Parts: sequence; C-alpha cells; structure tokens
Amino acid sequence: MKKLLTLMLVLSMVLVLFAACGGEPAKTQQATGNKQTQSQTGTKQDPNKDEWGRDKVDSSLPADLNFGGETINIYTCQSQLGDLFTEELNDDIINDAVYNRNIKVEEDLGVKLNWIIFEGASGSTDFANSVDAMVFNDTGDYDIAMGYGYFLPSVIIVNTYTNLYDIPYLDFEKPWWNQIYVEQATLNGQMYTCVGDLSLASTSAAGCIFFNKRLADEHYADIGGAEGIYKLVMDGEWTIDKFTELVKDKWIDSDGDGQKSEGDFFGFGSWFSGPIPCDAFQYGMDAPITRDDENGIPYLTYNTERTVNALNKLYTLAYECDGVLADKSYYGNGEKNSMMFSKFINGSMIFLADTLSVANSFRDMKDDYGLLPMPKYDTKQDKYYTSQHDYYKAFAIPAGIERHMCSDGTTTRDYLAGAVLEKLNEESYRTVAPNYFEVVMKYRYIRSEDSEDYDLKVYDMILEGNNFNFGLIYSNLYGNVSFKFRHMIGRDASNDFASMWSSIETDVTSKFADVISYFTEE
Repeated sequence: MKKLLTLMLVLSMVLVLFAACGGEPAKTQQATGNKQTQSQTGTKQDPNKDEWGRDKVDSSLPADLNFGGETINIYTCQSQLGDLFTEELNDDIINDAVYNRNIKVEEDLGVKLNWIIFEGASGSTDFANSVDAMVFNDTGDYDIAMGYGYFLPSVIIVNTYTNLYDIPYLDFEKPWWNQIYVEQATLNGQMYTCVGDLSLASTSAAGCIFFNKRLADEHYADIGGAEGIYKLVMDGEWTIDKFTELVKDKWIDSDGDGQKSEGDFFGFGSWFSGPIPCDAFQYGMDAPITRDDENGIPYLTYNTERTVNALNKLYTLAYECDGVLADKSYYGNGEKNSMMFSKFINGSMIFLADTLSVANSFRDMKDDYGLLPMPKYDTKQDKYYTSQHDYYKAFAIPAGIERHMCSDGTTTRDYLAGAVLEKLNEESYRTVAPNYFEVVMKYRYIRSEDSEDYDLKVYDMILEGNNFNFGLIYSNLYGNVSFKFRHMIGRDASNDFASMWSSIETDVTSKFADVISYFTEE
C-alpha cells in the first residue's frame, strides 16, 4: 500500500509539472517515473532538511528589518531581465517562482523594487561605463547594478564600485552566494562584483557536451556504445585525447560532393568563435589564466606548457580530424550556430558542445540524447571542470552610496542595497534556483532512462566543476586574455601560441600588475 501511495504521489507531481511547463517528450524523466524530484524526498523524516533535501540555512537578516516602503533602484540590461523580473503569474514554474520571490522580498523588507533598464548593448563595457558616469556625477540614481558578468568588472580600477565586504547585511558565507566566485574574485579583503543564486545563468550557462545515444550505440559498439562512453566518464578516462580519438574519423560524405561540407555526417561539430566551447574546453583541461601563489596572490599561468599543450590539443580536435566540423565564422553568426544545432537534432552529428541550458532546444528531438562533462587534460587530472558562457549576471553596488540617504532621513542607502541584494539571492536559493536546476533542468530537459541515471550523475559533476577564475573574471582589465583561445581556434584557425603571446605579453603583464596593485596597495 505504501508503494502504491508513493507511486500515486509521483504521478500527481508529474501531472502538475506537465501542466505548468507544457507538454514534454515521451522519454523525459517525468514520463518514466524512475526518480522523484528532490522536493519529494526526506522532508517529513528530517526536520533539519528543507523541501529539497538540503540542510536548512537561517537568514542572516534581522527578522524585524523593514525599510518602510522605500524604493530601491536596480539598474540592469534588458537582456539580463529574464530571471530578475516578471509582471504577472502565468503558471510557468520559473516565471511564477521569480514573481513570488520578488513579492516576498518587497513584503519582508518593506521595499519597492524599481527596475531601471539600460537601453544600450549589454555585451560590452557600455553598461559599466554608464554606472561609472553616474558615480562620477554622484547623482545616486542606482543602488544596485546587475550586468553582463564579463564586462561588469571593467571599471573596477577607476573606483566605480564599493567593496562589497563593506556593505551592511551582505553575508558571503551563505550558500546562496557562489562560493567559487567569491573565492576567486576576492583579493586582500576586497571584492567589487559578486554572483549568487539570483544569477541562474552562472550555472545554466556551464559548458558541457551532448551526444546522440542511438548514434553512439551504432558507431561505438566496440566500447559498449552509449554505456561505454558513460563508463569512460565514471572511470575518469574521459580526456581530450580520448574524445578526439572517438570523433576523428566519424565523417560520412552524405551529400556526395567528395569534400567535407555542412551537408555531411560528423562525429562532432562546433561554432568555435564564442566562449562556448573554447573557454569550456580550456578550463575543462584545467588550464586557467591565473593561479594563486603561496600567499594567495594570483599570478599569470597563461604562458605555460600546459596552456600551450591544451591549445594544441584543441587545435588538433578542430582542424586535424575529418570527423569534426569546425566553423570559423566570427561572433554573431547565429545562422552557423543554428546549423550545428540542426545537425545534432536531426541525427547527422554525434556530439555537440554548448551550455546546459540549450537542452531546452532538444525537447522535440526524436533520438535520445545524453549529457557529458568537458574532457579532462589527462587521466591524472583530479576532476572534471568547465567554465560558463560569459553572459552570466554579476552584481555590484556603486561607490559613494553611503553618502545618499533613504527618504526617512536616518538610513544610508548602503544598508538598503545590502539588505535587498542579500534577500534577493537568499530567496532565489530557497525557491527559484532549486525549481530551475532540480526540476526544470533535471527532469524537464535531461532525458535519463538508464537504470544508473548517468545523465543525472554527470549533471552533478558539471555543477561541481563549474569554475570561475581570477584571471577570467578580470580579463577585460588587462587585454581580454580570455579571448585568445577563441580567436586562435575559432577565428584564425591557428595554434601559433608563441607569436600570439609575444605580441601581447608586455601590455598584458603590465596591466595585470596594475590590477594586482589596485587590490593590494594600501
């Protein structure tokens, strides 16, 4: 009887989710009923766990904190607004979670969230420059800035933002703050931009590899097909060399023109000029831009044997394998990116590298697809790593905010900004993020029919290895070093690292020293 009741509960949850999210392919996790969502597990048995099975975490904000209806001005870009604000409930699981989160923040803190939209290009330094102009004029128009993660730090060293450790109510030890970002962005007790659960893309934009399970069974029967590929991952043998070996000869001249072309069948394909997959391959091979010395001070590790080897391995994959379709179209060519997607969806490509979130595009794919981490450098590497597309959202609080008063005439606006930013990320952690990552991503976009739930295990591996790096966070301040892999592989089809480095070394090292000095000089 208990088993029957449990099954009925699972099915009822599935039906609710279907109604909220729309129809799903027949082979999703909900349809198989093989696994419950975390919100269904263990909550009644353990009062110390929340509804998602996580340890309960208390808020660090005072329970009676209330700003009496004060309006807080949050400055952001139109392209960044998606998981920040929605006008009404519409029965979509994430839309409604975002709406309810914002209402709760307003009610609990006694504030009104006022979203101010920057009309310019989000994928540039324009947004950060507009914040800098506001700070320079000391108008106090914005209390919090939320922008494109890569470009938001571009104005740090001209004193545009305040040190977030000096802002009241922000508690960066709480789990709703991305602890890897906090660690990597902090130097000498200073951090000027932050990332938390309010930024879904900091996780959903993590680089990964998708593969067609039917094609894997057909083309890799000698290693056990799809099951054998998962075994490589679980055994720690999913390396860049192994991946290259698997795809290098998987080319079929489908259109019969005698040469590699978009109409053919390929083992792997990618539009290489963007941050995905080049950054993800680079960080997947644990070849970051910086590492920390014994005193915790970052130093450049770009011109090292490992980085050069990683570049060569990626070049070999992209341009020395018949089974790889590597498109060199530079940024903004959505047509080429769509072509790669179409080839994967229609079964004319085995592997595709992109972000976790693009699984939404595969919902109508007839073949089953699986999920894989970015390949390691070699089997000695300790774990699987990745990086994220740089459009993730980061947050900053403009400098000088403590000079401006709330309307009550007694509270400075740094208290207001700190409390609201903390509360938005806390409530995102409690409701929005788990619904997105544990329900929508795991059970709506990821298909997992196998008894071992390999895709769910890989999903957790990817999240665990989703890295930030000091050198990547602040790359815009010293010559955009993070773009170099993308340019060499995705634009120039070159692996001449020595020439590239010699052309930028003096400028990069000088500007990098300025960044370190900004953080370390008293």
